[in-house]
Amino acid sequence: MNIFTTVPLIFGRPINVWLGIILLFLLAWQIYLGMKMVKGKMEYLKMHKINAALIIFIVLLHAYYGLGIWFFHFTIK
Repeated sequence: MNIFTTVPLIFGRPINVWLGIILLFLLAWQIYLGMKMVKGKMEYLKMHKINAALIIFIVLLHAYYGLGIWFFHFTIK
């Protein structure tokens, strides 16, 4: 079993499904933080930047597994 081409299952679903759900929540949180900052509450800037980095990391994982399943025939176990 190769760890780079095997997609783990969590509660019966591939991890890329769960990463997509997490991304939806993180994007909603990012929009919320941005709206707070537009209203003048710049103390949320640090949290906004951390959330942006987290979104980028999860997007890369989500894309890796999703494209791997779709085009490169990764195994799902």
